[in-house]
Amino acid sequence: MKYRRVGDTELEVSEVGLAVWPLSTGAWPGSEDEALALIKKAYDLGVNFFDTADVDGHGKGEDLLGKAFAGNREMVVLATKVGYDFYNDPAANGVSGSRRFDADYVRYAVEQSLARLGTDYIDILQVHDPTMDAAQDDALWATLEALHEEGRIRYLGAALGPGVGHHDEGVLAMRKRGATTLSTMYNLLEQDPGRKFFTVALESMTGILVRNPHGNGVLDGTVRAPGDVKSGGYHPARSDAWKGEALRKRQALEWIREGKDITIGQAVLKVYLWEETVPSVLVETQDAAQLEEFCAAPEKPDYVREEIAEIAEQYRRNFDVKA
Repeated sequence: MKYRRVGDTELEVSEVGLAVWPLSTGAWPGSEDEALALIKKAYDLGVNFFDTADVDGHGKGEDLLGKAFAGNREMVVLATKVGYDFYNDPAANGVSGSRRFDADYVRYAVEQSLARLGTDYIDILQVHDPTMDAAQDDALWATLEALHEEGRIRYLGAALGPGVGHHDEGVLAMRKRGATTLSTMYNLLEQDPGRKFFTVALESMTGILVRNPHGNGVLDGTVRAPGDVKSGGYHPARSDAWKGEALRKRQALEWIREGKDITIGQAVLKVYLWEETVPSVLVETQDAAQLEEFCAAPEKPDYVREEIAEIAEQYRRNFDVKA
């Protein structure tokens, strides 16, 4: 495993981070002990960055992290989110449902997160799926800054989505709000608006956290047919047309691993890590062997500028796939 500094902070995170939602929502088929074992395996493989949201499993993600690192909290960087009011809206799930950003709610939600995480501070608290109104809400950011000054939050960030988009909210969070991190859905099949964030992030010293890096499984080597495309949990729903196009685009990307001792799942991670503003890619997996594969990616050879440029050109041409 390799590690990178987040922006201009003292935080150093593993280049491969673990998204906890697949282990904490209805998408997880196993037991709590099995989920904890996978989290601890990630740590043993060098992962020190774990990302969840308070709404993941309605607190389950935070609870898992609290149990997993009860004895070595200081050795990991924990990121969570606030905004979806599942306390009063049982239907809230991080994709839909009531969102609240008022001071009373934010303070209450943060205290609940701290209790579940078993800690007195959150390394990175992200505003979850901020609307433009939330990004422009001075009162919200004043509340978050107050929690920072009180030592409850070390750094502030924003998590866009759950799907692609939200360009203006992301730029505002970086330029006006000084977000330490910006979490966005980004993969080689869906590079907009994510790729437009990199230049802004370089100016604002923001770390871009890549979510859904394997495009619902299309880019991790497990999807062979449209019916295999992952869905459920927070994976965006995909149309049959998207699935068919994605598989053809995936075939056009096969060259990025040809002649190299690297899997496609590792190769795409190395492409994302070519961007200096990306401190960590948040992998989504429920499988121990796949986790080992992803965690080995940082040690693989780096791509060169010409290869990255060719990927960008293929994307510009839509991988020569007709809609």
